[in-house]
Amino acid sequence: MTIAKNIPDSSTLLCDVSAFTKPVIISLVGAGGKTSTLFWLAGLFCRTGARVLITTTTHMFLPASPCPVVLCRDPAQLPASRFRSPLLACFSGWDAAQHKVRGFSVQTIENLIAQQDLDVILIEADGARGFALKAPALHEPCIPQSSSCVIGVTGGSLLGKPVGPETVHRWPEFAAITGLNAGNRLHLPALRRLVQHPMGLFKGTPSGCRRIWFINRFSHNENHDELLMPMLEAGEVDVIWQGAVQEQPPVTRRLVIAAPD
Repeated sequence: MTIAKNIPDSSTLLCDVSAFTKPVIISLVGAGGKTSTLFWLAGLFCRTGARVLITTTTHMFLPASPCPVVLCRDPAQLPASRFRSPLLACFSGWDAAQHKVRGFSVQTIENLIAQQDLDVILIEADGARGFALKAPALHEPCIPQSSSCVIGVTGGSLLGKPVGPETVHRWPEFAAITGLNAGNRLHLPALRRLVQHPMGLFKGTPSGCRRIWFINRFSHNENHDELLMPMLEAGEVDVIWQGAVQEQPPVTRRLVIAAPD
């Protein structure tokens, strides 16, 4: 086996997504760019001709987008024709106080998966209240068990900076997992502990589900391969993305164990 390091194109980004049973269910968890990553992926899949649905199991901000938005009590009751648009966002309601859309229960989404003719369903399955980092509470995240892939997002912009309750959502849980105290500078080994820990970034990920760790807004000034590569070799994650989702290309480096040619 070899380590592949490359700037990915859409066909290799998710490690042969065409091999998954349709619809491909991709859940996003963590903090520091989930919604932006979700809408970027939606556009990426749409350009391949896939029919894509965006939704959430929590609350999420809705960025400016040409994507049609449907608000309904139960999406499984909508006519199938509503899902023939290349891209559609579906939510249960609008929370005016938070300026966020409300999502559906995991069971409602599982029912939708079984009934609608879709290629990809993208789900924001975790909330972070705008923070760049978080650890999940006991009731989080809310990941459908039908998920084919879970993308765990962490904000790399905090690396090297002091962290604490002001910068990290669910600070007590984060501190317990990473071993950091308020005021300590964030380092990559602490993020690795967040990724590794059963109550950490990928908590609740279904067995056999592909795990992708996206270090968003990651600086390439230093080489961290000596820490990242063992995570792949140990099977802690299947793929590591590095990049900045608000830039082009959003993912500038993809680390994965690849079979030799």
